[in-house]
Amino acid sequence: MEPSTLDSLDPGEVLRGREVVGAELEGLTWERTKIVGCTFEECTFTACNLSMTVLTDTRFVDCTFVGCKLLALNWTATGAGSLLAQPIRFERCRLDGATFAGMDLTGFTFRDCQLVDVDFTEAELRRADLGGSDLSGARFSGTDLREADLRGTRGLALDPRDNRLTGARVDLDAAPGLLSVFGITID
Repeated sequence: MEPSTLDSLDPGEVLRGREVVGAELEGLTWERTKIVGCTFEECTFTACNLSMTVLTDTRFVDCTFVGCKLLALNWTATGAGSLLAQPIRFERCRLDGATFAGMDLTGFTFRDCQLVDVDFTEAELRRADLGGSDLSGARFSGTDLREADLRGTRGLALDPRDNRLTGARVDLDAAPGLLSVFGITID
C-alpha cells in the first residue's frame, strides 16, 4: 500500500513517485521504509526519522535537515545521479553509519552533527562545514577537504598524506587526530 499523503510510514512501506517542493516536514517517521523515484526540493525536515530507509532514484535538492535521525543511510549516487543536489544543510542531525563515498558534497553543511562511522571515502567536501560535529570512526581516504571548516570537531582522525587539506580550518583540539599517523603524541 502506498500512502497518499506525506505522513509517517510503517517499516516496509513504499513512498513512490512524489515531487515535493517547499514543504516543512516535521516529526515524520519513515524508518526502514523505501523511497522510490521521489524529488524533494527546497524542503525542511525537522525532527524526522529516516533511519535505514532505502533511497532509490530519489533526489534531495536544496533541502535542510534539522534535528533528524538519519542512521545508516546510503546517500551514494543511483541511476538518477546524485541523491543530494545543491548544498544540503544538516544541523544537529544523527547520521551514524551513513555512506557518502565518492559523492560531491562541496559547500554542504554538517553543523553540530553526529557522524560516527560515516564513510567519506573519496568524497568531495570542499568548503564543507563540519564544525562542532562528532567524527569518531569516520573514514576519510582520498577525500578532498580543501577549505573545509573542521573547527570544533571531535574524534577527527585522518591521514593528511591521503587526503587533500589545503586551506582547511582546524583548531588545536583536532591536531592529535591529524598527527597520530606520524607517531606524534600531543600532551
